[in-house]
Amino acid sequence: MRRRLIATVSNGKGAIIMLRRLLSPRLARSPRRPPVMRHPIRVATALLPLLLYGGPSPAIDEAQTPASGAWEYLRQQFYGTRAIGVLDESFMSLEVAANTPDPAATPLNVRFGAAAIGHIRQVRVIIDNNPSPVVSTFEFARGARVAEIGLRVRVDRFTSVRAIAETTDGTLEMRSSWVNASGGCSAPPSAAEGGQLGEIRFRAAGNARSLQVGIRHPNNSGFQIDPVSGEAIAPHFVSHIRLSTAGRTLIDGDTGISLSENPTLRIVSDQALPAPLTVDVIDSKDGHFSASWQGLAAGHAATARATGALGDP
Repeated sequence: MRRRLIATVSNGKGAIIMLRRLLSPRLARSPRRPPVMRHPIRVATALLPLLLYGGPSPAIDEAQTPASGAWEYLRQQFYGTRAIGVLDESFMSLEVAANTPDPAATPLNVRFGAAAIGHIRQVRVIIDNNPSPVVSTFEFARGARVAEIGLRVRVDRFTSVRAIAETTDGTLEMRSSWVNASGGCSAPPSAAEGGQLGEIRFRAAGNARSLQVGIRHPNNSGFQIDPVSGEAIAPHFVSHIRLSTAGRTLIDGDTGISLSENPTLRIVSDQALPAPLTVDVIDSKDGHFSASWQGLAAGHAATARATGALGDP
């Protein structure tokens, strides 16, 4: 007996399935009882994906389009229904590579124009698709003349990266950029050795208007695997950074696992930075680290100490 099943699927508001049996002429003329399908369940199972298919694959769509869920939730949490400006690049801009060569340490810079310098109260950096989307929240002292702030961040997969600034009069400005990356939060720790946990180093520009702070710290995300033991590495990250001078806090920041290993913080001003400038760091295991930049005249000298859960050095 020769039988053939043909399934035609039409996608639209519903799925229409037509099954047709084409019988041989001899069988069509036969008065005998029509043949019974021996395996109806197998045929139905084979056709089930066609019934459920009504357009492009949801998995493909999700992988190729930004996930806005994190931002929509965080926007409501932090900003409610307040208006957020997104257009004036001369006031504020965000610079981050669209295709980062190192997802575990991607440079990110937020720049402020002349009209913004001295009028920024807070800057928050968000990476939508990271396991911990809020990278950092920095509070600026009133009148702090910060022209640029730079970080190195982890990017776990392709995502929107956002910087949201609040001015002293309560205005909100956001700049965002799309970044293609993969695996930044689960990348194994660096094999580089040397240096003491919590060691803080400074690198200043010749005019003292730019200062980069480097912190020796693994900043473990909790998503990494020890390449030697194969065991998961517990989270251990820098949670707070404060810059102060003469007993006055200039920048106070909450940070997390989305900062890179050995985090860096770069501050640029439109005038010479004050000295001495003290950096205080706290990590998730209650480690406390501190160092002071004495200014260019002191040859970039710094003193450091580590206390807290780690004890004295």
